[in-house]
Amino acid sequence: MSTGNGDLNTFWNWSGRYVGQRLSDGLFCYDGRQVGYFAEGDEVYGCAGEYMGEIRSGNRLITNLSKKAWTRKGLTPRCLKVSPGYRDLDAKVMLAGYEDFPFPVAHN
Repeated sequence: MSTGNGDLNTFWNWSGRYVGQRLSDGLFCYDGRQVGYFAEGDEVYGCAGEYMGEIRSGNRLITNLSKKAWTRKGLTPRCLKVSPGYRDLDAKVMLAGYEDFPFPVAHN
C-alpha cells in the first residue's frame, strides 16, 4: 500500500491519520463520502459550509483556530466508490493557534 507522500491529492490530518482524497474541489473520505470541499485553494469547508481546516506541508490538513467561525455556502455531498485508503503517517508537532483537522466519522 502506498503512503501517498508524492500525491498532493491525498491527505492526512496533523496527527497522521489518513483523511481522504481530493477529486476536483471535493474532499472524499475512505468510504467514498464527500466530507467537504476546497475553497481559496487550500481551505477546506464542510458540506454544510463550516470551516474545517486547510492544507499545510503539502499533504496535511490542520484547523486554524482563528478561522473556526468562517462559513461559506453549503453543498449537497456526493458519493464515490470506496477508496483503498492509505496507511497512517507520523504525527507532526501541533502548531500554536491550530488544532487537528477533524477525522471523518464512518457511517454504518
